[in-house]
Amino acid sequence: MEEGQSILGANVDEDIEDIEMLDAEEGELLEHDASQTDVGKCGGGDVSVEAPANKKRSKRKRNVSEQNPIDINRFALLTCRRLREKKSYMVCTAVGCLGISALSDLVGEVDAVQVCGGQTTADGRRNQTGDGILWNIIRAQEPAAYIEIMKKAKEFEKQFKQQKHKASTE
Repeated sequence: MEEGQSILGANVDEDIEDIEMLDAEEGELLEHDASQTDVGKCGGGDVSVEAPANKKRSKRKRNVSEQNPIDINRFALLTCRRLREKKSYMVCTAVGCLGISALSDLVGEVDAVQVCGGQTTADGRRNQTGDGILWNIIRAQEPAAYIEIMKKAKEFEKQFKQQKHKASTE
């Protein structure tokens, strides 16, 4: 080692490539080769070279799928919060009729309408909320789906009212 170099910067006869700490997980068995186990050559043990590269690739793939979970109930609740829709069962029905991707595109259109100034109500006093804009867009673009969503919503509300009525009479 030359004078002026740091001990940390010195490479001591490396036959294997180093791995990052993220690649070696706790409790993982490392491949061990008896011919390369000199104490001077390796400080922490030997590791196979192929395993870290494969592990990095699989971690990347796993993270992509974990970032975008497709759970209908969660999507519906997040959409309800975003649009201030009180009737989450209607959004769940819309997801069932149209699908998550189509409904998320429609929610994007709602955002675009709101950014451009929004829609006013029929009497013109105030702007519509996000949920009203969503139902107007669905009614204009997918009339059959809109009718089906409203029918199912009415059926659900009837069941809900019947349960309320039975509970109050008992």
